[in-house]
Amino acid sequence: MPVNPAACQGTPMPPGMLLQAVLFLFLLVIVSVWDIKDREIPDGLQAAIALLSLLHFSPWNLAGALTALPYLLVALAGKGTGGIGGGDIKLAASMGTVLGLPAGLAASVLGLSAFTVYGLICSCIRRLKGRKGRAAYPAGPFLAAGAATAYFMEIGGWII
Repeated sequence: MPVNPAACQGTPMPPGMLLQAVLFLFLLVIVSVWDIKDREIPDGLQAAIALLSLLHFSPWNLAGALTALPYLLVALAGKGTGGIGGGDIKLAASMGTVLGLPAGLAASVLGLSAFTVYGLICSCIRRLKGRKGRAAYPAGPFLAAGAATAYFMEIGGWII
């Protein structure tokens, strides 16, 4: 799915790609709001994101579902600690099918890096306020932001 930006100058974005971009961003925003509000990501939203891969399909994008593997391993290793949830794992897989493996991994790195910084800042603020113990933060918005960034880096030559 990589696009050569030089080849895009003056050419319209293919309709399937345009629709995919708009719907992907829209669904990522909904996922973020839902995860912040309810601390879960509905399966229907994740299925809708995965189905977006059909709008600009490449068989190689199916390998992007493998981006969920590190999340699954971390969840299994920390079983019972309230860490990564199933929604985050499925979100990584569904985003990966749209992005493909390289961009899916980039999305994970971007999203998890931002999530880590956010978590550290929140933890420091909690400690300064005298609060002890752990706090749970939604990872979905950060994964969605990483996916949106990776997606628009991937389509590079077209600006919506």
